[in-house]
Amino acid sequence: MARPEVVVGWLLGADLRDPELLAAYELARERVRELLAEALPEFEWKSPYAERRVHLPRGGLDPVGLLEMGVDEKLHRRWDFAIVIVPNELIPRHRPYALGLSSRALEVAVLSTSRLSTGERLVEEITALALHFLGHLFGLEHAGAGPMRPVLEPGDLVPEPYRPGEIAQIRAYLKRVVITRLEEESERWNAVSFYLETLRQDPGSVFRQVLEHAPWRLPLYLGRFTAAAAVSTVYLVITSDAWALAASLPPAGIVGFTLVALLFSTFFLFHGQDLGRLGHERTWREQLARTRIVLFLTLGLGMLSLWALVFALTLVAGAAFPRSLLVQWAGRDAVLPFAGFAAALGVVAAAMGGNLEEEAEIKAELFIDEED
Repeated sequence: MARPEVVVGWLLGADLRDPELLAAYELARERVRELLAEALPEFEWKSPYAERRVHLPRGGLDPVGLLEMGVDEKLHRRWDFAIVIVPNELIPRHRPYALGLSSRALEVAVLSTSRLSTGERLVEEITALALHFLGHLFGLEHAGAGPMRPVLEPGDLVPEPYRPGEIAQIRAYLKRVVITRLEEESERWNAVSFYLETLRQDPGSVFRQVLEHAPWRLPLYLGRFTAAAAVSTVYLVITSDAWALAASLPPAGIVGFTLVALLFSTFFLFHGQDLGRLGHERTWREQLARTRIVLFLTLGLGMLSLWALVFALTLVAGAAFPRSLLVQWAGRDAVLPFAGFAAALGVVAAAMGGNLEEEAEIKAELFIDEED
């Protein structure tokens, strides 16, 4: 019986001509394949190589563009995972510098060799860095030892095999995600059935991946997104007509309005930021469907988190107002319904403001899980 294939493609993302660096990349690529084959011999490991010499081999590069380049190549060549490697510095998000990063949603990692050593030591460091970020793509978390030890300095990079518990976790992940792709089971799908079947295949893994993105952090990192919600809420809080309108709505109406606002805002921001456009593939691909589901749910939970934040702050603001004034404005004590109404409108305003965010900023928050 043939062993199932796992294809980890390597993509050179810069116009690199240095023969020493190119040779080191080649040696590291083969070494990573050998270590994976030793750890999980029940799979047939392949490591094809491709080039997209679209960047100069110097200067800082935006990792979001490299991730999108990697996912495009991965889908086009039907790789399971992709590693994009460049000699450039990566522009970090939350650290002084970044040696690499990973995106489980896209199943792509990006490695930078700008701060690594030379010669044989360079091959070891690339190998260790690749194993670390592949581990994240396989669902592994940081550990105190082994290849998943957090990378603090380039000198920490030493190639080590995955530990037994990590191997078992990788094996389970690959059996669940890679071995059977939906597009290989049927050629006749429509949009609804394909996405529902993708979610039904392994909903637990999808929701774990969503939670790993920490969607509740979106209001903290997207300034214009949160500012739009804040401005609209402040305006509503000091407007008597808004209080009167909220007081006149039945509880079911406010709940329904909130659900509609959350769905509308999520769809509006998802399509406004073009988050569903991944690569140039137009056929049914489970990888694409799964990624879009994860991104959409992550964004939806981010909007729900913003709603909860605005709701709580509006309750506090309402409690600070004189009760006699609120009764005069609303005809009754309507702090609770007003908070729900204002939070729903705040979410809609946030979606409008979110489309003023730089596209790369939102994609960075949604795509990137680990940066070391």
